[in-house]
Amino acid sequence: MLILPEFALLRPKTVAEAVAAARGAQGRFDYLAGGTDLLCNYKWGINTNPTVISLRHVAEMNRRDGNRLGGGLTLAQIERDADFLEAFPAFRGVLRHLASPLIRETGTLAGNILLDTRCIWLNQTEFARKALGNCLKADGPECRVVKGSLDRCYANYSGDMAPAFMVLGASVRLAGPDGERSVPMTSFFEIDGIRRNVKTREEVLVSVDLPSDARDVRASYQKFRVRDAWDFAEVAVAVGVRFDGDRIAELRLVGNAVASIPVWLPDVAATFTGRTLDDATIDAIGDAVTAAVSPVRATWLPPSYRKQMAGVMVRRALREIRDGAAVPVGA
Repeated sequence: MLILPEFALLRPKTVAEAVAAARGAQGRFDYLAGGTDLLCNYKWGINTNPTVISLRHVAEMNRRDGNRLGGGLTLAQIERDADFLEAFPAFRGVLRHLASPLIRETGTLAGNILLDTRCIWLNQTEFARKALGNCLKADGPECRVVKGSLDRCYANYSGDMAPAFMVLGASVRLAGPDGERSVPMTSFFEIDGIRRNVKTREEVLVSVDLPSDARDVRASYQKFRVRDAWDFAEVAVAVGVRFDGDRIAELRLVGNAVASIPVWLPDVAATFTGRTLDDATIDAIGDAVTAAVSPVRATWLPPSYRKQMAGVMVRRALREIRDGAAVPVGA
């Protein structure tokens, strides 16, 4: 049986108290939101710490105020927020295919955005990791996904909420020892499976903020996974389009679960500005995304298959945006 290791659990009630607790722990802590990923890692003995700081009781993080969503909101709370989903219907699909209904009752918005990277070498029991050979992210000398990599981890990012927020122009609000700052979601992630993002160790992701013009963007998130319940994405894409009449005024593309971070593709997207969203354009965008992404063997399915599926997902997303009707997952 896998059991949790011993740790001290702190329950601050404000962001300031949480940050102060983190400073007192001198780097040997983890923030705990829903715990649906962190506590599994603790049971597997992956990068545990002696102090865990729960954010469950921080009131500021547990509410939505217009286009500002508190990081502590559970995914189920967002899923039941009819006004939010009416304004941003793309999240209906994101949430419907995110984990499972039970996990969404506990998992939080910030927790999903900050989801730890995963790979077939890392996410095993401690016994299995020792037998296979420890990796760079947990007690080993090199990355097992890309052997010979001594300074970069290639574990896979598979959080679902961040890519959708990226194409809508969202930013994250962070609070830490040096005060608050806002970071565009497109600049938040850093291409390394250990570092992952620009949030400092002691900062808290307080909220996700959408700009006032986010409703002008028509968006879609498409996800492929082996089992259509619970499983993390093997490949996914987020697409956003701002139209000028029947032409693309702005295209936004994100490849997800194909690297250690959601891959923002502005250069690919910019080449299609001004074009109509006809079948030829949709196929060309799909081909361009397929060429742009380079998955590695961090998940169960072969990288070549996931690379091709990225283009398939983009085509589905663009047809959904153009036709205004959802494309069934698996179609």
